[in-house]
This record gives sequence, structure tokens and C-alpha cells, in this order.
Amino acid sequence: GREAVVNLPLKVGAVAERVEVTGEAPLVDTTSASMEFLVDDKKIRDLPLNGRNYTQLAVLQPGVTPYKLYGDNLSVGHGQGLSIAGARVDQNSFLMDGQDITDYAGRTPGSVTGSNLGVDAIREFSVLSGSYSAEYGLVSGGVMNVVTNSGTNQLHGSGFEFLRNNRLDAKNFFDPARDPIPPFKRNQFGGTVSGPIITDRMFFLGAFEGLRERLGLTKSSPVPNARAHAGFLPDAAGGEVFIGISPLMRNRMDIYPLPNGQDFGDGTALLTSNPNSPSRDDYVMGRIDYQLNNNNSLFGRYTFDHATTELPEDIPFFIYTKRSRYQYALISLTSIVNSATVNEARIGFNRSIASLGGRSNFSLCADLNNCPQLGIVKGLPLVTAWTIRSPSITGGMGGGHLSEVPRRFAMQTFEFADNISYTRGSHTLKTGAVYRRYYANPRNNFGLSSGLVFNTLREFMQGNPITISGQDIDSQYSWQESLFGWFVQDTIRLRQRLTLNVGLRHEFATDPYEKHGRMAALRNLNDTNVTPGTIFHSPKANFSPRVGLAWDVFGDGRTSVRMGGGIYQEQMIPTTPRFTFSKIFPFHKQYALIRTSEAAPILPDLVLDLNALPSTANAPSIWEFEPNIPSKYQWNFEVQREFVAGTTLSAAYMGSRYLHNEVRKSVNNFVPGRLPDGRKCFLTAAPCNAPGRRKNPVFGSLNGQNWEGDSYYQSLQFNLIRRFSRGLQYQASYTWARSIDTQTANFAGVPQGLNDLPVQDPDNMRGDRGLSAMDIRHNLTANVTYDLPFANGLSGAGKMILAGWQVNVMPSLRTGFAFTAATAIDRSGDGQGGGADRPDLGAGMSNNPVSGTTTGCPGVPAGQKLQTVERYFDPCAFTLPAQGTYGNLGANSIIGPGSVNFDMAVHKTFNFTERLNLQFRGEFFNLFNTASFGDFARSIFRSATGGPGGTPLYNGSAGRILGTITTSRQIQFGLKLSF
Repeated sequence: GREAVVNLPLKVGAVAERVEVTGEAPLVDTTSASMEFLVDDKKIRDLPLNGRNYTQLAVLQPGVTPYKLYGDNLSVGHGQGLSIAGARVDQNSFLMDGQDITDYAGRTPGSVTGSNLGVDAIREFSVLSGSYSAEYGLVSGGVMNVVTNSGTNQLHGSGFEFLRNNRLDAKNFFDPARDPIPPFKRNQFGGTVSGPIITDRMFFLGAFEGLRERLGLTKSSPVPNARAHAGFLPDAAGGEVFIGISPLMRNRMDIYPLPNGQDFGDGTALLTSNPNSPSRDDYVMGRIDYQLNNNNSLFGRYTFDHATTELPEDIPFFIYTKRSRYQYALISLTSIVNSATVNEARIGFNRSIASLGGRSNFSLCADLNNCPQLGIVKGLPLVTAWTIRSPSITGGMGGGHLSEVPRRFAMQTFEFADNISYTRGSHTLKTGAVYRRYYANPRNNFGLSSGLVFNTLREFMQGNPITISGQDIDSQYSWQESLFGWFVQDTIRLRQRLTLNVGLRHEFATDPYEKHGRMAALRNLNDTNVTPGTIFHSPKANFSPRVGLAWDVFGDGRTSVRMGGGIYQEQMIPTTPRFTFSKIFPFHKQYALIRTSEAAPILPDLVLDLNALPSTANAPSIWEFEPNIPSKYQWNFEVQREFVAGTTLSAAYMGSRYLHNEVRKSVNNFVPGRLPDGRKCFLTAAPCNAPGRRKNPVFGSLNGQNWEGDSYYQSLQFNLIRRFSRGLQYQASYTWARSIDTQTANFAGVPQGLNDLPVQDPDNMRGDRGLSAMDIRHNLTANVTYDLPFANGLSGAGKMILAGWQVNVMPSLRTGFAFTAATAIDRSGDGQGGGADRPDLGAGMSNNPVSGTTTGCPGVPAGQKLQTVERYFDPCAFTLPAQGTYGNLGANSIIGPGSVNFDMAVHKTFNFTERLNLQFRGEFFNLFNTASFGDFARSIFRSATGGPGGTPLYNGSAGRILGTITTSRQIQFGLKLSF
């Protein structure tokens, strides 16, 4: 992975001797300005990995922060989210042996089980965070470069199994104390084998890893109680009244199980169930290396991963099924042209697929897409769903929740690359070119629900919905693009102790192309119709210069001063977040009927006939047609010192400025008026006098996508490393950072969805500038490996028992993420629907009200201690904005609690022979069972007039912590046999 200068002493051996030259890269880099951090094979083998996911080790490096993404959202992928030096999680590149293995979502590769298997097939990997060579492109963030193992002349192999179950795990913080831990069992097993095919010429390596998991869940939801099943509902006098159940609704009612918990007094009661969520993951990797002759070597590698998991709904009607399949194939030829020139040619194929389907948990219908018993209409690609709004639970009571399936994301990438390295005098020149062809085939039904909405349980029983909606859509798209790039990088030895790195990269993507011609968008906001054809032009003049300087201060290779900077650009390739919009007008239309009177049912038979329904045609998208390329301007300065042999301390400053980041926002809001103080207002009455029309009256709300976001990042990074020697290795890294941007939502992979509010005022992007989702002010991580010296000087049984013990610890401490308080009320009336509205900040109050006690307001008592699970922040610090106006609270002003974690592993190795050993492993994740919180009830108000005298009523749950961002204590035991 890492390119380094290694000065090795060589000696002349006898003719019959075989001389092997080995060496490690120096800890102090005196020839490059690149901010690069290496994770070697020993750390990969020894440190505790929950789920055996090697990408977890990337967060041990300075400037790298982990993010927990939406685990059930197919659109953002399932790998470990990583922010590298302030970049969004979809702005990084992931390479394996130089091949791009980034997934369909433009993020960390990982199966639907959340795993990235194959640890034993990995030799090492490096994380490049800044001032890296022009050889690396495609993205503006960091680069993770994985190098796989290869075979040798000796036969080697291993076999292993790891076990976890509920008896070894602690309860989650929010699990009821009276309830047992849900059943859980996980087995991970596999092995590797490698050796010669032709001695000294051809070698092989094979690896397999499997995961089998059975996870018990606890699900709760309101359902109709037994009296409702019989046709009775409570009345206002405390008795009950017979409503009856319409014959149209009897089948729907019957599939609701009877409740087993609290009765809410409105005809519903709580149902708690314990469904099983099984998962399976299988990984295979094969590699063959062939030394063609003294000057040419060839290797081929194929990697395959297939995984499935099931996700039961809260009400056990339906079960979601998720599947993923990843395939990476690579052939690489390295040729020594002459003593000064080396050429590397590479051909690669990357295919990543993930899909979401489902099955029923009842036998009423054999075919969920043709089930007249439930009113499901044949020919609709989406299963009809229904929702019953219930006062017992926010969001109501659902049914038929498979309304968004099937969903499928697929990306295929063909890659052709050639690099030439040439050394002459003081110059080491490397140049190369790459061509990639992308085929993205998404089918994205997310948000495309069809069905019925009932305002009350009574209306459900009577078969009288308030709305009936349907879809006319084929969301299968076939996006295609090509990418071309070339680079030149020169490393110039200016003086014996001074090295200059200069490079230039140029690459561009072709305009997006949809195979079936289903492309159209508004080119300008005032257009009255869409323009068919490409949705935007990709920029072509994308030049990225890089420069760096490395100074070997004393000439002994132990102290270096390094500085560098450059431009890094994000190419517009068809990853999922950008190209899966299935609601492209006029290729998709949606239909809706709305009830005008409770006494006048919409359709007596509840059958949806698309030909009879009026169209409320879906709003078209508007794209910035001539965007600028997203660009990062990055700079860094670092001092490294090896103050003891094998131990290095580095201190660095890194900064960056992003321009033209991708942004999504509502663009066709109502035209505002102005209040006397100059603020925008959307009321048509005085003193606002807004005209009451949208900017483009031809359309309703429009989603716009452009590239006008920006961000700033600054950090101080410290890294202490001791290379493994005399039984001990350690690393400690600390990063102080500050990250500010104008929109993180949709693209950063925000943790727990806390920062995902839309832009409040689309005409004032500066008003949405605040702390980004990547802003972790303090981040401290460490790892230690220590071979216990108990057996020194012992022999016999004492040595057998006490020798071979090793302890590994991996602590981490981080401050919290920033998030935004929301009104949850459409106060501005600007046409977005209120989801973006923020509150006003109360007079004299902090915009981060997490200290002291609550001040008291309608619905929230005074004197409650803050930074507790029941009330983390004070909602009374915020007030409801005046009708028709935006709130003045900034974005992401509240800082959540930090996280603390301590992982530990204990190994005992039994050496039976020189080549055969057995290792027992005990691994403890979150050893001290520390709860780290990260999900909050952040909707401030319950209603605008529900308080005393018609004042706003606050949400009594606002500020409550709802979940954790780390697991409870988990224990894993394993055995590994190696030969």
C-alpha cells in the first residue's frame, strides 16, 4: 500500500545460499508530504474487531471519525461510515490492490449484515487523509487502500470460529429490567489456505468466511383490542357503542393479532412480540500470483460476498428481506521495462447489488401483489398499504408496510488503468491514466406509497378513508457514464535532506445518460415544462494540482518537517444518492382522492382504479444544468520525531475549504413579502402582504439539486506510535477539530438522522451554515498490544500454561455530534410543508441549552435536571416564531453527549510445533458497559395554540434521549488453528 524508502544493508552470500531481503517502512517519512497512516497485519490480526470488520481499525487514525448510518435504509449502504479529515462519508475512495471497490452508494463497502468480512485475507491497509499523490483521484475526501495477502512457497493455512450469544451480552440501556435479553446467537467461521502451484513461480491463496446470526427482537405497537375486533368502541360517557365492521374491512381487521399489553382506552391496546431477525453472510476470496519471468509478474484476484437478513415490522404483518451481493475481480501485470522504468497495467470489475423485498407473515394471500382480500389491486407495482391514525402513538398504526418494495440498487464498474514509474537522477516520476465505465441500475420505490389513510380507528372499521392514493410508475432506471483521468507526479530530491513533491491530475465524467431515454428536468425555475435529455452537464476542465515538501531536519531520518497542499475534486459519477430519483416527471405520476365529507365515502368498494383517479402529477426536479465541480482546497503542516528507537510522535495541523458541495433543497416556495423590520413573511395579510403564489405557479413544490454548498475544516492532530518490539506495541491519537458547513443532510451519512432537516430558507444558504455532522471537537483513540512475560525463564508445564498470553486494549473517547431543534409545525407557510422550520431562540437563552435545569413552559415543568436521559436539553429555551416567518435559531446548535468505549481482547496461543499453533481468543466490546447516547426527541412543540390562553403547547418529550450509538457490553470467544 504505502510507498516508502527503505535503506537496507546487503551482504554477499555464498553461491548456494538463498538471500531474502526484508524491511519495514520507516516510521518517520522524510520524502513525502502525504498524510498517510498504515495499519499493519499485526494490528489487523490481534486487535478486537466486533463482527471481524477490518474497516473499524481506520478510526484509530488521527482525523478519522466513525458514523453510524441509517441501518435499515438501503440508499446509504451498510458499511462502516467514515469521515476522513472533515469529508462527508460519500466523499471517500476505497481501493483494494489499487482497484476501486466503493459500493453503489459511493460509501464504504459492506454487506446488508453491516459486515466487511475477509480479515484474514488482508495484509495491510493505509488511510490517506491529505496532501496525497495525484495518482489518487475520483473523490475529494480520504482514500483507504487495502492490500490483500498472496501465497508463498510454503503451505500455510488457518481455520477459525467465533461465538457470541445473549448469555454473554449485557442488556441495552433501554431494555426493561424485568424482561430477559432477547435471544441472540452469532457464529463466524472460516479459514485460509495458501501455497505454491509451481515452486518459485506461481502461488495461490484462498479465503472463506461465513456469518450466521439469529437475533431476537422486541417489537411493540398499538393494535385494535378485542372489543374493536367485535365491532365495539368506547364512547365519551365511559361506555361503549357498537360500530360494526364493514365487510370490506373484515379481512384487514382479522390480520391484526389481539393485544397483550396496556389498553389505551380508545379501542387500541399494546401488542408486544418477539420476532426473529436471522442473517447470513458468506465471503470468498481467491488470488493467484504468477512470476512470468524475471521482469514480469501477474496476479489475479476474485472476491465474492453474498448476504441476507430479515427485518420484521413492529406489527407482525410483513417481514422485510434485504440481500446484497458484492463481486470484485482484478488482473494486474507489473513489468520491469529497464533498470529505471516499471509499468503496471490493471483491469478490474466491481459489481455491488443490494435489494429490499418482503414476504407476508400470514396465509391470507399467496401473492401480495394480487390480494383482493386486502384490496390490493393487480397491476400496481406497490403493495397497497393503510394507516390508522391513533392518539395512542405518534405516527399512527400501520398495516401493509411493504409499500416501498421492491427496491434494488446495482452498480457495475469496469476499470482499465496503466501507470508508469521512471527514475532518473534526482527525479522519481510516475504517470498514468484510468478509464472507468459505470452502469447503475436502480429501482427505487422509496417514498412511493399507495393505499388508504384513516383518520381514526372508527373510520377504519367503517371502511371510510380520508384519502386513497396510487402510483403509476416504473422506477427501474439504467444510468450510464464514463470517467477519464490522467496524472503525473514527480518526487524531486532538491537536496540530500530536502524533497519536493509536485503533481497534477485531470479527470472528468461524461454527461449522465439513461439507456431508455427517461431523462427530463426543468432547466430553469421559470420554465413551464421539462426539457427532455441529460439532467446536467458534467464539468470537464477539472485540473487538480498537488504540491508538498519534506525536510529531513538532521539527515538521520529521525526528524522530519512536512508541508503540502492541493486541490481534490469530487467527480459526478452515478452513485445511488445522486441518480436513484424514481419520481422523474413525466415518467411517473401519482394519484390521490381526498374525502370532502365524512358522510360521503370516496369509493364505496375501496377499489383503486388508476384510470378513474385524477392525476396530481408528481413535481419535476430541477437541476443546476452547468454545475461547478465539487472541490476541496486542502493544506497541512506536520512535524515527526522518532525520539526513541521504534517510537514516533507527530504533531500536525490540517485545514480545508470545500466549494460547490452537493445540496438538495426546495426551490419553488411561495413568493415572500417583507415585514417592516425586513424579515421575510409568507402571510398574505398586512403587514406582510405576500402575493400568495409560488415562484413558478405552474408547479407545486419542486425539489432542486445544485452544487452551492461549502464547508470549512480545521484540526490539530497528534499521533504517538510504538512499533511492535519486545512484546509491546501501542498507538495513541488525538484530534481537535472544527467543521462548519451549509448542509450536511442526505450526503454526510448523518449519525442517527439528527442533522437531516432540510434547508430552512432556500434563498439564504448562509442562514443554514452551522456545525456540520462531522464536527467532533475532541477525538481520542488508543490501542495497545502486550505479550505478557509470565513464562520468561520457565520450561515444561509452567511454560505451556503461562506462555503465549497476549492482551489488547482499544479505548476511545469522543465528544458529541451536533443536531438541530425543530418546531414540528409548519409555522412559516413557505410551501415546504414545515419540515424545515426551526424555532426562535428565547431572549437571554443559550442556543445549546444543556446546562442546569429546565426554565419551565407549558407542557414542560421547571427545575428538571438537564443532560439526563429524561431531559437532555431544555426545550423551553426556544419559542414559536411569529406566524408566517422563519425561526432565528441556527442549524446544528445543540451538542449531544460524548461517547466512551473500551474494547479488550485476551489471547492464549498454544504452540504445538514450530508451524502448528492454536489460539484461544476472548474479546470484550464495551467492557465496562458504558451507555453512549445519540438519538433525541427534538420536536419542540406539540401544537401552536394548545397551551394556556391559546399559547403554544410544548412537547413534553422534547429533549428525551431515545437510543444509544454504541452497543452494550458484548463478549465473543474464538478459536483459531494456524499452520
